[in-house]
Amino acid sequence: MDYVMVPVPEEHVVDVMQHVARLVAKASVIPWDEESVGEFFDEVDEASRSVLSLAARSTSAGKELSDDDAAQGTELSVREIRSIVSDLHQEALRSKREPIVALRESSVVLRNGRTVQKRLFVMTDAVARAIRSHERSPIGEPPKAPAPAPE
Repeated sequence: MDYVMVPVPEEHVVDVMQHVARLVAKASVIPWDEESVGEFFDEVDEASRSVLSLAARSTSAGKELSDDDAAQGTELSVREIRSIVSDLHQEALRSKREPIVALRESSVVLRNGRTVQKRLFVMTDAVARAIRSHERSPIGEPPKAPAPAPE
């Protein structure tokens, strides 16, 4: 591989190096496949499986799921939900994979005109389908290939 020298103003060297480091880290991330999702799902604890399952159901249905909704659905506190998502994120990073589920901030305008921040779950459709498929498969049996998405 050939290298190219690029002049960078001294005040931007640190920013450029951080950007390059992020690009290298992003390029080394392994995408999730159905088998790895199933293994990951089986390895995590029951509360984490519940959160993943809720996020997968919402993603598959095309609905938004907030951390408040997840807390209510799992009968856990919002703090516990955020901790679980953080733990899932850390575990995915340890296995050099992209986050299986994440929380993103979204601004929501209430009826009274006030704007509030809401944390919503984010999961890819492929991961959601893999989780749903794994949940439906009998224990000890490999999951069946999911039906192709409608075009």
